Parts: sequence; C-alpha cells; structure tokens
Amino acid sequence: MLGEKLAALRKKNGYSQQELADKLKVTRQTISNWECGQGAPALDKAAELAKIYGVSLDDLVGDGVEFVVKESRKPNQNILKWLEGKYVRISYSDKFWDMDLYEAKSAVKVLEVTEGWIRVEYTRTKDNCLIQKETVIKLIDVNAVDGFEVVEEGKE
Repeated sequence: MLGEKLAALRKKNGYSQQELADKLKVTRQTISNWECGQGAPALDKAAELAKIYGVSLDDLVGDGVEFVVKESRKPNQNILKWLEGKYVRISYSDKFWDMDLYEAKSAVKVLEVTEGWIRVEYTRTKDNCLIQKETVIKLIDVNAVDGFEVVEEGKE
C-alpha cells in the first residue's frame, strides 16, 4: 500500500523516479524498490517525501489513509474550503463508482481542505464482515473532484 501511495504521489507531482531520487539523494533504483514494495524509506526520507508532497508523515505511511490522485488543474479553493465540516456526496474522476463510497450510500464528512487535498471521513463495512463497520479517512486530490452535493448531517 505504501508503494502504491508513493508512486501515485510522485506521478501527481510530475516527478520521474530519477528526478525524485536526485531530490532525495538516493538512487533511482531505491525509488523503484519503495514503489514496488521491496523496502520502505527510512524515517528521514519519508519525512522529506511528505514535505515534498504536502501531506503529513502520518498520512503518507498510515494504513488507514487512502489517496485519490489526478493530474493537476486549478480548482476554486474558496468553494472547497467552504466544505469543511459539511457532509457531502463527492464525485471524482475515474472514481465515481468508488466501492467504499458507493457501499456507504451516505455522505462523507469533509474534515479539512488544503491546497492539494480534501480529507474526508466516512464509515464502511469492514472487509470480510457483514455487520462490523470501520471509520475510514480518505485524502482526495482536489484536482480529481468533478462535483459535490452538500447534504444535511445524517441524511443519505
């Protein structure tokens, strides 16, 4: 999972493996190994990566945080910032059918909007369980958002 995050964030930010390796003073093969799950960055390198990508170290390495990434465009930050604390339904490029959000059939709570990310929280059915639920935090690239619908708290 970390490897997939690292590859997605690198591509989102427009870096080749070599360019990122040069920034971090490691080899291109090291970047490739991290992205393929054949090792992980040391704490200092993970902290550098988090800073480069504009995410927290916890979000970068945490298993409980997923990323939705899309190539850059300029969204209206004022509108997105207004969403903080509200319950919304979000559609985003290539993920309108996102199984987690589809299965939840309810709005997600927007926790925070930054220059590059929308942090949302929602509840979904736990893997391999029919009844047990878990709370999930997802970071959605603001460039991936196609639209949203604000709903009242607790309404589906």
